[in-house]
Amino acid sequence: MGDLGGRLARGEPAAFAELYDACADRLHHYLVARLGSVADADDLVQETFVRLARGRHKLSDVDNLVAYVFTVARNETASLMASKLREAASREQRASAAELFEGARGGAGDVSETAEALTRALARLPTEQREIVELKHYAELTLRQIAEITGHPQGTVATRYRTAITQLREWLKRACHE
Repeated sequence: MGDLGGRLARGEPAAFAELYDACADRLHHYLVARLGSVADADDLVQETFVRLARGRHKLSDVDNLVAYVFTVARNETASLMASKLREAASREQRASAAELFEGARGGAGDVSETAEALTRALARLPTEQREIVELKHYAELTLRQIAEITGHPQGTVATRYRTAITQLREWLKRACHE
């Protein structure tokens, strides 16, 4: 990405388009998985890039722009979730397995029982483990990038990821044999 941070800081529209092209799809998929709502993910992708544009002067100092974009989106997600909890604590809308996996494939199609089982299994994971799995698989980020985003040491992220994957395998194996 070269001097993309500098170009962003100067407000070059082509630089924002380049950053958007580099990570918007992965960011959107991560947000759909995180929020359970395609509409909320759409809004947060837009809000993330608006926030980046408003704070563009800071971007020239950012070492890893992709991790920074995901950090901004993660913070926006936390704000949105807190707001929704305040507004309607009893009403939390989660995406169905169909919406989640259609977003992953980028189109429509039948959702298998495996997709349903995976959605249920992901929901059973502790929040920190689930977020790491979502960032790794839905956003296609590296463990290093995830560590930067979450603020946890890379070793901790790797351990939580391995633990989560092991647990998911066990749950899915049992679900397939029931």
